[in-house]
Formats: sequence, C-alpha cells, structure tokens
Amino acid sequence: MELVTSELLLGLAQNIGMFAVVVVVFLQIRARPGRMPVPVVNALLGLLFGGVAVLGMADPVRVAPGLFIDARNVMVGLAGPFGGPLAGATSALLAGAFRVWLGGPGAAAGVASIAGAALIGILVGMAARRHGRFGNRHLTALALLVTVMAPFSFLLLPPDMAYRLIDAALVPISVGNFIGTLALGTFLRKEQQRCDLQNALTESQRRFTATVANVPGGVYQRVLTAEGRLRFPYCSPGFFQVMGLPATERVAVESLSRILHPEDRPRMVASIYASAETLEPWCLEYRIIRPDGEIRWISATSRAARRDSGDIVWDGIVMDVTDAKRNEQALIQARLEAEAASRAKAEFLATMSHEMRTPLNGILGFSRLLLDEDLTPRQRRHARMVGDAGRSLLTVIEDVLDFSRIEAGRLVLNDVPFAIRDLVANCEAVLQPEARARGLTLHAAVAPDVPDWLRGDPDRLRQVVLNLLANAVKFTERGGVGLTIVKTADTPAGPQLTISVADTGIGIPPDRQGELFQRFSQIDRSRGGTGLGLAISRRLVEMMGGTVGVKSQAGVGSTFWLSLALPESAPPAGHGTPCAAELLVRRLPARILLAEDLAMNRELTVAMLAGAGHRVDTVGDGRQAVAAVQSGAYDLVLMDVHMPEMDGHAATRAIRALAPPVGTVPILAMSASALPEEVRRCRDAGMNGHIAKPVDRAVLLDAIDDALGWAIRAAAAEDRLRETPAEIPAVDVAEPVPLRRPLDRAMLRRLSDERGEEACARLAAAFLDDLPQRLDRLRGV
Repeated sequence: MELVTSELLLGLAQNIGMFAVVVVVFLQIRARPGRMPVPVVNALLGLLFGGVAVLGMADPVRVAPGLFIDARNVMVGLAGPFGGPLAGATSALLAGAFRVWLGGPGAAAGVASIAGAALIGILVGMAARRHGRFGNRHLTALALLVTVMAPFSFLLLPPDMAYRLIDAALVPISVGNFIGTLALGTFLRKEQQRCDLQNALTESQRRFTATVANVPGGVYQRVLTAEGRLRFPYCSPGFFQVMGLPATERVAVESLSRILHPEDRPRMVASIYASAETLEPWCLEYRIIRPDGEIRWISATSRAARRDSGDIVWDGIVMDVTDAKRNEQALIQARLEAEAASRAKAEFLATMSHEMRTPLNGILGFSRLLLDEDLTPRQRRHARMVGDAGRSLLTVIEDVLDFSRIEAGRLVLNDVPFAIRDLVANCEAVLQPEARARGLTLHAAVAPDVPDWLRGDPDRLRQVVLNLLANAVKFTERGGVGLTIVKTADTPAGPQLTISVADTGIGIPPDRQGELFQRFSQIDRSRGGTGLGLAISRRLVEMMGGTVGVKSQAGVGSTFWLSLALPESAPPAGHGTPCAAELLVRRLPARILLAEDLAMNRELTVAMLAGAGHRVDTVGDGRQAVAAVQSGAYDLVLMDVHMPEMDGHAATRAIRALAPPVGTVPILAMSASALPEEVRRCRDAGMNGHIAKPVDRAVLLDAIDDALGWAIRAAAAEDRLRETPAEIPAVDVAEPVPLRRPLDRAMLRRLSDERGEEACARLAAAFLDDLPQRLDRLRGV
C-alpha cells in the first residue's frame, strides 16, 4: 500500500507539472493574438491540450495493480472553453488517435470518454460565450459533467474489467476529473483574465499614444501636491514640440518659468492656484519665448480633480495658437478698417449730398421762381431746361443715396394703408406730359378684382413703378406705353399682384438682358441715367418679398414686370376729403426765423415763405439764431445744420436749454444731407422735423403747418364758422375738380384781409358753382 501511495503522489506531481506547462504555453499563445490569425491560435491551443492528454496517457498514474488513470478528460474538456470549438475538436482528435494507437480492450471506452469530454467542453464554452464570459459557474458545471460522463464509458469495457475498474478506480477517477478540471480551469481562467487585462491595457496604451500623436498640440498632466509643489508626471512628445523644449529635458516649474513671458508669469501662477481652489477648468492663453527669441502664443486647457491624497491633478492639452492670434489680430484690424471705410463712405455720401444739394437747392428754387415771372418764350424754355437739368442731377444723387442705404441695410420700408388706384393715377399723371411731348400714348389700367386699399410702402412702390415707366418712355420712339396691374392669386400674405409696364420701344437683345437689374449697367448710355434705377427697383421689390423680370424682343418692345403680395387694408380714417378742399385750407401767416449761412439759400427760402404770407427774419449762424430766439418774437425756426461758428445741432441744444416758452419754439432742420443718420441726429438734438434740400415749396409749407399745428386750428375755425348762424346764403356747391396748378395762397390771403373771410368763402363757393359752365364754354360746348 505504501508503494502505491508513493507512486500516486509521484504521478500527481507529474500531472501538476504538466498543468504548469499547459498554463505557461497557454499564456504564450494567448499573448500573441494580433500576430497570428484566430483560427491558428485556436488550433495551437487544441494541439496543446491534446498533446498534454497524450503525455498523460503515455505515463498514467497507477492507482492499483493493473489500473491507471490520466488527465485526458480534464485536458480535452478544458480545450473547448478556453480555445473554442476548433481547439476542442483538435484536442479530441489528437488524444483519440493516440488512444486508438495504444490499442487494448479499453480503446473504445477511452475514445468514447475523450469524445464525450470534448463535446461537453465545446457546449459549455458556447454557453459561456453567449453570457459574455467563462465564469465560476460554467467551470463548476464543466467539472461535474466531465466527472459524471466518465463512468459511462465503462460500459464499453469487458464486464470483468468494467466491474474491477468501478470497484477499484471509480472514486480516484471521479475525484481526479473533478479536482483536476476545477484546479486547472481556475488557473487558466485567472491567467486568461490577466492576459485579457494586459491586452486591454496594451490596446488602451496604443490608442492613447495614437490619440496623443494626432492631437493638434501636446498632452500633459500637472499635479499640485498637498505640500504645494508643482510636478509634471507626464508630457507627450507634442508638448515638448509646442513648448520648444528638448525631448530629453525633464519638465519642471523652473524649465517652464525660463521660457514663460515675464508679463504672463504672474497671471499663470494666479490662475493655477485659483483653479486649485475652485476645481474649475483651467484655461489660459499665454506667451512663451523660444530659445531663438521667437514669441509664440500658447493656449492651455485642462480639467482639475482632487485625489484622495489631497493632490490636485490637471489633465489637459496645450496648443500653439500663434497663427490664430495673428489671424485674429488681422481680422480685428480688418474690421476696424472696414468700420473706418464705412464711416468714410457715410461721411463722403453726407458730404456729397450736402455739397451737391446745396447748389441744387438754389438752381431748382430759383428756376421755379423764374417760371413764376413774366418771361419771354425763349427765356421760359431756358428756365425750364435749367430746372429739368437740375432735377436730373437730383435723381442721380437720390439713386446713389438709395443704393448706398440698401447696401448698408439701413433702408426701412413703411407699412401703411394706401390706395393702389390713386398710386397708379399719380404715376400716370407724372409721366403723361413727357409721353405726350414725345408723341406717345400712355395708359394705365387696374383689374377690377384688385382691392382698392392695400398695406405696404407706397412711396417705394411708386418709386419702382415710376422708374419702370420713365425707362419705357425714354426708350420708346413711337407707339405707346402701358401700365397694368392684375391679381394672379390669393395668398395668406394677401393678393398676389403682377404689375407690368409694356412698351413698343427698341427692345433688348437676349444677350444683353442679363445686364439688366445690375448696378451701373446701361443698355444705351446715350439716353442718360446712372444705371442704378433698375438695380434699386430690384432690391426694393425683393425687400417687399417680390420678384422682378423682363420679357423683351429687339425691335419689338419690352415688358418689365414685378410680382408681389400685399395685404388688403381698410381705408384710413378721414379718407375721402376732396383734394380741392385740401387746397383751400387756409395757412395763417407766421413769424419765422431763418438761420442759413449761404446768401443764395436765404434769398430763395425768404422768397418761398414771403409768397405764402409768412414774415421772415434771417441770421447767418447758430449763435445769432440763439440770440434772436431769446427775444421770443418767433413762431418757428428754420435751422440750417451746417453753419460756421455754431452749427444747427449745437444751436438747437442751446435753444432747448432756454426757459419756456422760447425754449419750446418749433425748430425744423434744413439740411442737404438726407441720410437717416443725419435725420436721427437732428431729432436727438431736439429738432421737430427735417426738410431735405433742394427744398420743395409745398413740402416746406406743409412742414411748417404740421410743426405749428395751424392747419388743424384753421379747420376748427372753419367748423365754428359753419356752426354760427351766418348771413351766407345756402349755395349748392358742385363737387370740386382737382386742380392742375396749386392756388396762389398769398393772393387769397390778401383778398381775405381786404374783403373778409366770409366774403371770400362766398366768392369761392360761387366760383366753384359756376366753374362747370365756364369749362363748357371754353370747350365750345
């Protein structure tokens, strides 16, 4: 028995040694997963487990005289879980072949035992992989199944051998299979986990290294110890490149302080300790001085975390942002230059507007005054030509200013109710004299389904329509021009309208039509113009949400169209008052102070105001205006903006600083600059309104009435006259007919002073009553 025990112990030691060999070789194979294909690795593992099973069968453990046990089932059973089905099958084939080669009455039983263990191992391994990993419960199940399966192979032995093996070796075989499977499986599983962790760590390091190498800059770790020392445990190669440090140099506070710009050193130290206090992310841009003297901008970003030891750790990146800083400075400089250019452009436009409008004010004003005089036909023709030339130049100025405002995004559209048919009639009336003078017919038509009242910007829409009509008249030698408006659809935004201007003019060749609606583009320069009209029209229509286009054929004519949706609107309150009644509104004379430094403009403005019955005093600069207003003798001040000594803005602020009532006198600005900025500056200075030069007499007089509010008081006075039982006989007054020329209000005022208001009212009513008959006699009816 003692001999048997010694042999058993020796056999177990041998098997333990083989287990150790299995573990070592297993680790060597598993440590090279990326160097060999997976099937090759699994096949090698199968050969490993099968080879150890062969060694066990070649030198088995003797448990009794004539009875031996080995580790074949343990080896073959573990091949499947740790090497996959291929490893399990390979080990079973190798071990089975060797058992068949050994022969003997137990060969069939041995092969069956090997096949059963391999099948169990493959199935348990597949089940473990479905759950994610081969755990303790899978290993225990494998050991139990291999232990239980082994005795069933005894059925293939001769009966006497089977009984003898069961009686003498069942317990050692079962214990050996169970303990061997658990022991070797546990070692392999632990080593496999360690190997997987090692591979994962290696892969993680590889990814980290690849990521760091591809980061545009460098990666670093900075530690502030509990004792207050700064350390840099890790700095990537990119960190050394960015900072300009040798790759072999150990990064320390001293080395970084040596290259840090002196002006940025206190700021960096303060920011580090501030981030350590709050654990907020640390972000800083600072400068370094490289050994060659070059100054570079560095951007550092990191997140702070506190360790259990009390150390503060920052993991972050540094990047060289010198080029970005230079680009940023270049952009800032470019923005400043662009702003300066924009200011220069605005100042140029304001100066151009002022310098050109100022003489135009005199040209147009005095030409109108000349036309009111008793002139010879030749003189009248010359005066009219002067006025036409001045208005053409004024159109050029307005086009340039409009286009500049549109490009700058400073043009704001109004949104007010307007009568589309009145707008069309007005446009037709403006161009009708020129069309008639050129021997052309001009007609306008609005479809019946187009609403009477719409909402939008009537002034800008009128500008577009007048531009298209003026171009059509200018480029048409014979035939006619037609303006039509039709409704094409009903949209949520309102009726979709198509406004078309058709002519029988020279037409436009197809290869030239692409030049239309472009700024400073002219098809025929001999006909004058700036080349901005159509470009402005296109931009205005687009601002209104519409589109423009053209259809043209050379030698036949052209049709310019625009399509836009305008919401329908109700008529505004008070609409419907006859225009003749508006012309009859009385303007009460006022005492006006005119502050104007140019003698020509003073003479012109005085002539306009005196003709309307106003009394005017003039001064040449702002200081004189302030002194004159202090007398308190004026109802209104007309203030030129650009004057020597004291300009209009300063003078207005000085007047507003006076005590009422002189400090509240209405002030209207008169400026050759019509830019929105200038109008806003006038309002900010305390002025009540703005009149652009060249001054239109009707606009000037209406602005004075609006500022004084006298038109409203005059209407109220007329209402009181109608309410008072007067001696005016009842007269049926026919509906007034719109007059083509404005009334001479100065003459009406003188007549009112001489005859009285009631007599003038009766005279006007009698004249309007008798007017139709007079017109019939003039027509020869």
